[in-house]
Amino acid sequence: MNLSRVSVRRQCRSWSQRRRLVYLLVCLMLVILTVKFILQQQHNITHEQPSCIVPKEQRQVLYSLLSMVSAILSKLSITHFLCFDSLWGAVQESGPLPWDAHAHLCALNEKVAIHDEAELLRAFRRQGLALEYSSAEGQYTIRNKSSLPVEFEAPTVRVVLFEEDERVFMFRRVGWRRRVLPPDCDAHPSLQCFPPNLAAAPLPSRPFGPLTMPAPREDIDLLKFHYPTTWWRPLQPSC
Repeated sequence: MNLSRVSVRRQCRSWSQRRRLVYLLVCLMLVILTVKFILQQQHNITHEQPSCIVPKEQRQVLYSLLSMVSAILSKLSITHFLCFDSLWGAVQESGPLPWDAHAHLCALNEKVAIHDEAELLRAFRRQGLALEYSSAEGQYTIRNKSSLPVEFEAPTVRVVLFEEDERVFMFRRVGWRRRVLPPDCDAHPSLQCFPPNLAAAPLPSRPFGPLTMPAPREDIDLLKFHYPTTWWRPLQPSC
């Protein structure tokens, strides 16, 4: 009986020790997995963050392109000004948003319409720039013909055209996709309407990196029309 009891005690003690050992191994594995997960997350953040920042070389190409585009538009007496994300950048950063490789300008279609397409093309080609027009979107896309290194996305300047609709006394975006819509700015946000006084001459200027660019008369007011549901908070990167 005594030997049997001793044997049982030894077995219980042995089983208890093995159980504690298993618990320790499980805990150790959980700690290792947790540390590995944390390190992996830090690695991802470290490697993803730079992709949201436009390199200096690419930024300089954008400044040069934007300066040439603005100079050409001014020479052609085409009213233009910062808008959309570039206007947000001017307000928030006094330049482009850190992750934005492109620039947005708005222009008055009545000033563009006095020039035929061939004249516009020649004006930009003389400066080594390519000009493309989307009749659906009512937007010119302008880029430098000289290519950047393959690791860089080629910057563009997008010039969005607006014209006044006398039925609602508002500027609305041109383009055949919007022509079919009735002049109801509240019912059709894609018209991207804004009041004419925001584009009334003379336009003020705003710093935009090393450049000084024309801006709307009330920048925050225009942002309210561009971003009616989010204008009160800064834009966040989409990368």
